[in-house]
Amino acid sequence: MKKWLIYVLGIVTGIVLTFGVAFCIRMSNNSGIIGLELFEEPGDCMEYSQFEVFQVIDAGCALATADDSFGSIVFIIPDESQQFYDNQKIVLENNQCALRVGTYKYKTNVGFERTVPAIKIIDDAELPKLNRNKEAKNVSGKTLFDKPGECVSRNNFEVLEVLDSGDAVALEVSETMPDYVFTSDLKVLILADEGSNFYNKQIVKAPKGKCARQIGTYKYHSEVIPIIAFK
Repeated sequence: MKKWLIYVLGIVTGIVLTFGVAFCIRMSNNSGIIGLELFEEPGDCMEYSQFEVFQVIDAGCALATADDSFGSIVFIIPDESQQFYDNQKIVLENNQCALRVGTYKYKTNVGFERTVPAIKIIDDAELPKLNRNKEAKNVSGKTLFDKPGECVSRNNFEVLEVLDSGDAVALEVSETMPDYVFTSDLKVLILADEGSNFYNKQIVKAPKGKCARQIGTYKYHSEVIPIIAFK
């Protein structure tokens, strides 16, 4: 009887330790903030010049609107010298940029789940080293990650523009009616696979059981948008 009890307790202990280690690894990857996923390497500077904080949350981080647009929301990670407060207005200096370092997922007050860019405000002096690390991966405005990142959407997309490369810039479909397609503010780049032929207004459907995962960033005019792949 004692041997059987020791055996069962050993199994239970092993399961608890496994989940504990997995939890610790996850927390180390997101700096202990639930919902935060950091890239292995920072992305590009986003084309924003000012922010207004509307909520300060875990570890002194803040949710803020960018460039006076409520549709453009970012998650700002502070450095040692920054302390945010509600309704704070942050205007970047000429030598500063909003560096994209990951994504943050949260639920809105009405219960919708939203994923927004996670950024750090840095000085230009910190950029040369980062840029050197990314040069080899940056081709024609595209920066590809070493491995797929966060799932940015499970919806379909409507092609907005087909580029000369054959890749397509598309908008996330939020709702479809018989005679009209409603889209959200989420704009992405879908890479052209061999034999694919995108066209304007095409609805690119997400395969069943897969989602649009971010695999990089693309500089589209004055914006930096996610590159996605269905995985």
